[in-house]
Order: sequence, then structure tokens, then C-alpha cells
Amino acid sequence: MTDTRFEVRLNQRLAEDFDQVARASGLTRAEVFRRAIALYKTVKQEEGQQVHVILRSKGGAERELVNF
Repeated sequence: MTDTRFEVRLNQRLAEDFDQVARASGLTRAEVFRRAIALYKTVKQEEGQQVHVILRSKGGAERELVNF
């Protein structure tokens, strides 16, 4: 399988957020991008099934993702 290269333009704030996520996770920018796309795809597929997408903390607090 051949890799496809993407060029993405981000505003300064989003670029800083993106780099912060990469640094904090110890991942490359490319890996953060791949994981973000995989997460987005999963959320969108679940939304299509009329389910709720919930984030749950280890302490049990929950937050629903809407308009993701």
C-alpha cells in the first residue's frame, strides 16, 4: 500500500495545540493526525447509529460529545 502525503494549513492557535498534543503524548505529528482521523471516523460512524458518544473519566464523571 502506498502512503499518501497531505499538506494541512492550521491557524497559529490550532498549530500550537497540535504540537502540544504531540509533545505531551510523545507521538509524532503524523501519528497524532492518524489517531485524530481514526477517532473522528469512529465517532461519526457511531453517531450515524443513533447512539450517544460519551467520555467517562476514571472517577466516573461523564461528558457527551455533541456536534463533534
